[in-house]
Amino acid sequence: MKYQVISANEWIYPDSQVEENGNRHIHLSTARGSYVACQILFNSVSPESSISWEYTNAVSGRYGEWQPEIYQLIDVFVEENTGPVGFVVKAGESAEGYTSRLAPFRVYDAMKPLTENTRTRSDTEGLYICWKIETDTASGIYTGEMTITIGEEKCTVFVSIEVFSATVPEKETLSVSNWFILSHMADRHNLERWSEEHWAMIRRYGELMRRARQTHFWVTMETIDVEQKDDGTYHFCFDKTERLIRLFLELGFTHIEGGMVAVRRQFTDSEFVVRIHDQTLRAISSEGYSYISQYLTAWRKFLDKHGWLNIIVQHVADEPTENCAEEYRILSGIVRKFMPGVPLIEAVEIFDLEGAVDIWIPKNYYYETHRHQFEKVRALGDKLWFYTCCLPGGYYMNRLLDMPLLRTRYLHWGNYIYNLEGFLHWGFNYYLGDQDPFDHASPVLADLSDSRLPPGDTHIAYPGTEGPWGSVRLEAMRAGIEDYELLTLLAHKDKALADEIAASCMTSFKECNEDSAHFERAHSRLLQSVSDYVRGGNFNEMQE
Repeated sequence: MKYQVISANEWIYPDSQVEENGNRHIHLSTARGSYVACQILFNSVSPESSISWEYTNAVSGRYGEWQPEIYQLIDVFVEENTGPVGFVVKAGESAEGYTSRLAPFRVYDAMKPLTENTRTRSDTEGLYICWKIETDTASGIYTGEMTITIGEEKCTVFVSIEVFSATVPEKETLSVSNWFILSHMADRHNLERWSEEHWAMIRRYGELMRRARQTHFWVTMETIDVEQKDDGTYHFCFDKTERLIRLFLELGFTHIEGGMVAVRRQFTDSEFVVRIHDQTLRAISSEGYSYISQYLTAWRKFLDKHGWLNIIVQHVADEPTENCAEEYRILSGIVRKFMPGVPLIEAVEIFDLEGAVDIWIPKNYYYETHRHQFEKVRALGDKLWFYTCCLPGGYYMNRLLDMPLLRTRYLHWGNYIYNLEGFLHWGFNYYLGDQDPFDHASPVLADLSDSRLPPGDTHIAYPGTEGPWGSVRLEAMRAGIEDYELLTLLAHKDKALADEIAASCMTSFKECNEDSAHFERAHSRLLQSVSDYVRGGNFNEMQE
């Protein structure tokens, strides 16, 4: 069999070919408190063959130390390319130039944990290999050998990992939220909803989110049972909500994200509604106000009872536009009335909502286009995050399956460059209808039936055979968040240097160097620069 070590910042495909002069050794550099990873591509392997591995740490001369995590890469289908603006390409448009490959194609994204029962799927295989580097690891170069056996053939790969003194803080300073659907964590794994098996699966999804350094988790009406009494008043039961919150806080999440109070039937509507079982009420009608006031009163009382009011941020209604801005302001005032002191957070489509939002989340391209207006509200005390979704496309950064993989990592360099304090994406496991995320990357969004979502927008995790599977994109996102933390650490001591390193890779959300070798040189420089200050004792007070 043939093999080649590939950077974790590059896509590999089922038709990728091992280069004659390709890299045969694993040479990696990393900070402490981080993961360090690479991929290995194999050609000419026997289908349906077993895969096993063994790792020897040359420093200790014995097994059991520095053992890596190994995943079999599973290919997924990309049937359409992202469009030059967003969604997918339309008739007469071309994705040439800004995409990594023209559709249709398959790409290795899903990561299935390698077990003793894992077998090859074709004559080409891909493995994702990573080591978790603890914060108390001594700096230095660690070497070892990895032997991978596929069927009757084996290869031995020399491993060298340079651990720098730089340490990614255990507690994140970047706020991150991926929205998820709890019911999918049951249905996609053939589990009864709210059974103990379902709760165990929710934990596993939560662990995967925390691996990627997610800090915020949203609480939607999925966990809240609502009963309307004979006199028309409402009773809210938060038993499942409490269990979810306690579970996710135990896993290390830091903030609760209250779900939307109201929604729009269609994206272009000017009116908001609330849905209670089979009822749909206009949000600012008397009936709608009665419901919202009772719900928010009960929600705040529940949070206050458990001491969680200081870690809650609250949505009002997603993505307010110019059409619905007037009603959004009214709704925001209602929420403030019943949730005093709680910051209001929202993905926004406009910038003139002063006083109605506290944590603004524009799309990255919209922030750049209207940067002056958003910086005005920040100067008045508000906070800024950014988000991506079905937009932007083209050369802009997003975390889609047909974009160069480094763009996913660079998203969080954008957090640093623009001092944007958080990142939001709607699609952790948001498969639509009967969508198979392995073979259907671009489903139709219900209220935009003439447009398909760009490939991978709905999800960055997969429903695996025994539990959730992460993805190469989720790993790139985690790595980018860790880069953000290191850039921020360096900026506290030498902002000009941190800015210079960041600018050597990225100057805007659509202008970056997508060459992985260039990136890795810049990343090594970042590691070395932070480490220089660590050795000088200049980070002690910050890390305490």
